Amino acid sequence: MEKSQYPKVLITSIGRINAADSSNNGMLLRNLFSSWPKRNIAQIFSSDDNGDEGFLRHYYQLGPRERRMGALFYKLKAGVHATDHQKTDLGGLNRNRSSSTRIKAVLLRYFVDTGLYELVFRPKLSTQLLRWVREFKPDIIFAQGYCLTFTWLPVMLAEVLRSSVAFFCSDDWPTYIYTGFLGEPTMFSWFMRKVSLAAVNRLMDRVDIPFAFCEPMAREYRTRYARHFVTLSHADDPERFDRAEPIRIHAAEVFCILAAGYFNKHRWPLLLDANECCCRLNTHGFRARIVVLSSGIAPEGRAALEEAQFIDIVEDPGNDLLPGYLKGADLLFLAEGFDQGFVSAIRLSVSSKAHLFMFSKRPVIVYAHPQTGVSQYAMQYAWAKVVDKRDVDCLHEAIHSLLGNTDERRRLLSNADTVATRFHLRDANQALFRSSLSY
Repeated sequence: MEKSQYPKVLITSIGRINAADSSNNGMLLRNLFSSWPKRNIAQIFSSDDNGDEGFLRHYYQLGPRERRMGALFYKLKAGVHATDHQKTDLGGLNRNRSSSTRIKAVLLRYFVDTGLYELVFRPKLSTQLLRWVREFKPDIIFAQGYCLTFTWLPVMLAEVLRSSVAFFCSDDWPTYIYTGFLGEPTMFSWFMRKVSLAAVNRLMDRVDIPFAFCEPMAREYRTRYARHFVTLSHADDPERFDRAEPIRIHAAEVFCILAAGYFNKHRWPLLLDANECCCRLNTHGFRARIVVLSSGIAPEGRAALEEAQFIDIVEDPGNDLLPGYLKGADLLFLAEGFDQGFVSAIRLSVSSKAHLFMFSKRPVIVYAHPQTGVSQYAMQYAWAKVVDKRDVDCLHEAIHSLLGNTDERRRLLSNADTVATRFHLRDANQALFRSSLSY
């Protein structure tokens, strides 16, 4: 009966599911598929391979054969990566290069950021890809989207293979892709939005098993796509938090505030607000510091954070050690963002750190716009203290109140435990996921 319990699933997603890394999507899928027989899961992906053994046995990385004018596509892709590297290292395009070369680099970046490249270099099903897929013989194609290529590709495969299609993503990318919400150029957004929405609607029409990430997404998607969506959440095993020994970065007499994750241009400035709060606390005789467990920091923010007086940056310790670091802190700081475009993009998503913070049994402050998914979630279930406007005075008041209010801390921890048990247990999410995919 293994086939009915664990059908063969072909995952189509941009990023490779590695054996171990800090990718939010990778962790989400590893948790959902951790009990699945590895021979019954395969993945088609397009991002670079990180070189580890991988979480799965079967991988297919898209290459030049799977694109119209694929050789040119990958040549241009290498040029974009080179430009990004120069921006990171030099703070801008190399000034020693000729004006014509700089202009070409800018135009190339524009071609990618607007999404026009996806129309020119559309995906195609090569003979090699079809042979590999047919050898695997998937029962279900698992779609995630996030770009036009991976919105079109599952439909193309399903039409050839006559397979069922499942859909699951962790934020509302159909509303923000190529809109300019994340800072990309908007000149062609009116056209790219029409193309994107048509592709999304075609995919949703083909989906047999629709999943949503958190209840707000499920409610909106039911209305938007006239379908019932099964709700899944980020999940983990609470026992690994119970087993973990606390790991402290700072001395016992220092009040340790911990933040974790990738700090993009919308998040890292919020750490400077917390740094100012620590400055005020130390001025009044209360020793406090911030440790940032960083899986990455936007280049323009790293120097500012390294110069901050009360911030210590520690490289991401990895998923296995993370529970110990969270338990070693006195307060957990979940900073999301206040920029309206970014807020619009994440209003139906919940931070991948929220459930980890809940399981750690440490009080949490959410510092984010009230329309973000994580603020809404924290306010609805009171598992964290929410500061929903960017204001250092308000943030300082929230931190200070948690220092002396034992009852409030106890209430937050109790609520967090209830929410984590209700929505974020790995076994429960896996069982729901497996039963939904079984046939």
